[in-house]
Amino acid sequence: MYLMIQKRSKKVEKGRPVEAWEDYFKCWCDIKSLYGKELYDALEVDLKNVMNFETRFCAKLEALNTKEYRVAWGNRVFNLINVDYGKYERKKVVLKAQEVV
Repeated sequence: MYLMIQKRSKKVEKGRPVEAWEDYFKCWCDIKSLYGKELYDALEVDLKNVMNFETRFCAKLEALNTKEYRVAWGNRVFNLINVDYGKYERKKVVLKAQEVV
């Protein structure tokens, strides 16, 4: 499965700020649902439609943050909740994201 990481861009058109999402990086990922303690913790704080996207580490993923980036997977869009670099071993990155409904 492939996912597209998108970056927020801000432009000024006709004197007004306009926000748009531009494709930043396309990468292969393994999609994993929440389970066990992680699922119950998410439900406790009312996080629904949350998925984990696990991908291999690359330099472009170091720039990710939860304010300026989001994930598009197929026709679905997810806001990033957390970016986990796994003890910074530079092997894999897990993107936890909630679907925009």
